[in-house]
Amino acid sequence: MTVKASIGKYSWIRVVDVMTKDPLTITPSDSVGQADELMWEDKIRQLPVVTGEELVGIITDRDIRSFLNSSLMVSPAAREKALNTNVGDLMTTRLLTLSPDDDLQEAVELLIEEKIGGVPVVDNAEGLVGIVTYVDLLRCFLNRLQED
Repeated sequence: MTVKASIGKYSWIRVVDVMTKDPLTITPSDSVGQADELMWEDKIRQLPVVTGEELVGIITDRDIRSFLNSSLMVSPAAREKALNTNVGDLMTTRLLTLSPDDDLQEAVELLIEEKIGGVPVVDNAEGLVGIVTYVDLLRCFLNRLQED
């Protein structure tokens, strides 16, 4: 996808300038219930999934809602079993990532093309260093509009 108009005077903005640094994470062995509670408490929609320092997946509120609203939820016991399911069983492993030095335009295009709400930011040397979400991008654009 190519954005029709160049971002012009803002072409210097990089992913590192807008991303959420040191995002909350979860492990594949944590439960769906833990992920759901963490997202609800912190008002976030995506959680990078890590094993040690390595990014291995991502889970979203949409993944969890879809899973919990499935036909498995016919009884309290089924719901309890679903809440205790490992995040690793639901997470997306086909990872899209950005680098901290990527242009902001690349991040915007990726979110639009893939119709996703956030992308982990990975540094080759440090591993997961952030996440850039549509809220981060909207906040950046609002700040720029207020400056003009």
